[in-house]
Amino acid sequence: MSYWIASLGLIVFGVVGMFSIGRPFFLVGLAMLILGPLRRRPVLFWPPLLAVIAYNVGYWAVAPLSCTAIETVGGTSTTTCSWLIGIGYSGAGMFNPSLDLANQVGLVLAALVFVVVLAATSQRARAARS
Repeated sequence: MSYWIASLGLIVFGVVGMFSIGRPFFLVGLAMLILGPLRRRPVLFWPPLLAVIAYNVGYWAVAPLSCTAIETVGGTSTTTCSWLIGIGYSGAGMFNPSLDLANQVGLVLAALVFVVVLAATSQRARAARS
């Protein structure tokens, strides 16, 4: 019962905080809710759940977190945005960096984690059977 309460709690928190920090919590809670019937089968449960968590880690490591606009006396402005890992975006005027790179990094990391965890859990299941 506590598993279902935790997954619903993550979803509710994710919806309430959707415009700030809620998205990763919502995604993990939704994945837990969908994968709930499979939680006693590690080979089917852990790879997709950890892939969702890896997507969130990859996304937030590369997504621009804060932006600062500086306007000079002549009227031209520059917007600079920083990542969690320290690399920055910058552009002229009302620059709004794309989230494509963050989504791509998140998806690549999710796929990598999915494959590694699937291989590890499959190997562990085979070893337990023999």
